[in-house]
This record gives sequence, structure tokens and C-alpha cells, in this order.
Amino acid sequence: MPESLTRPTLPTFSWIGHLKEDDRDLLSSYGEFFPGHPGNVIIEEGAMQTEVFVVISGELDVRAKQEDGTETLLARVGPGETIGEISLFDPGPAAATVTAVEFSQLWRIADHDLLQFMTDNPGAGNVLLRTLASILAQRLRQMNPRAFGLSTYAVVDSELAKAPEALPPVPVEPMPEPENNPVELPVEVAVTQTKKLSTKTQAVPDPDADLGPI
Repeated sequence: MPESLTRPTLPTFSWIGHLKEDDRDLLSSYGEFFPGHPGNVIIEEGAMQTEVFVVISGELDVRAKQEDGTETLLARVGPGETIGEISLFDPGPAAATVTAVEFSQLWRIADHDLLQFMTDNPGAGNVLLRTLASILAQRLRQMNPRAFGLSTYAVVDSELAKAPEALPPVPVEPMPEPENNPVELPVEVAVTQTKKLSTKTQAVPDPDADLGPI
């Protein structure tokens, strides 16, 4: 493949593929296309991450350093995949190094430019935001399905999720005052009113009763 960009356009698949053609072309003008040659570091672990990347063609490795100093291959990304999208929601140092392993065509956009596109084009921006959030959720589940299961999702709008002091007081009705001359019921009547046998309950036969000829 020639090491040059050939009619660079955003892909019609992946998260950008949900946009209409006009919106994709408009979005591409907010960022820039650039080549990644073999060995080029696109994102460096520990560096402040402020851009979102889309792989147009080629292949890149994602590696992270371990405590013993070695590097572990976390993933290999290809056409249509996104890199660095978490910085859009939580800016911070990159958690891994991304390196081109072959000549690649990439598109990048700064976080503030992507947010500006969403502001300028709320319809397309809503589609992008929902799709990016879906991608992040899928990656979290792949990392640890148990940790990000249904039990992890808190219903923040629920009354149960509020702090105790934020909950409205529960009205307590006053107990009725006891009567001066309560009516005493016989023991047999009281037991009849408080206990009711199920109609399905069968009486236990008396072992001393005459059961007749066997």
C-alpha cells in the first residue's frame, strides 16, 4: 500500500457510520487526517490525552507497562476503531501506548473541537454521544463482566439512592387512645377471632379412636 493518504474520508461504519454523509463530511473538517508510519507512537502512555483518533486504514498496537517494566499487548486496532475516546468524558493521562505496526491512515480531533461540533450540530452530536457512550460501556463489560453487571448500575434518581437526610419525613399517624372500659372477650371467642384454620387443613386422627374393622 502506498504510504500516502488516498482521498481521506471518515468511515461509513463504526460509531461515525451512524451519521449521515453530510454530517460525516462536516465532522471531518473539525479534525485532520494524518499518516502513521510503522513504529510511530500515536499515543504515549502517561501523556495527557486530549484527542480522539479514528483508524481509517492500517493496524496499531495498544500496549501497557507492567510493574516489572515489561509491556503487555492489550489490543490490536484496525479500520473503523476509535482510540482515546475516554478522554472526552474523563480527561487524564493515557493508560497505554498506541503504536502503528504498519502504514496507517488516521483522523484525529481535539476534545474541544468534537464538543464544539456537537454543540453546533445537536442532532448529529446526540448520535455521536450516544454511540461513544455505548462503545465505552461495551469495553468496560469486556474488561470485567462481573464488575460491570446489572448490580453495578445505581438508580441515581430513585428515592432509595438519596441520603437519609434528603428523604422527606414519613408521616406517622398517632395511635388511638385506649378506651376507659375495654370489653373483655372470653378466651374461646378471642382465640376464634385471632386464629383461623385453613380450609385445606385436615384434622389429625385420634390414635385411640375406633377406626372399625381393618
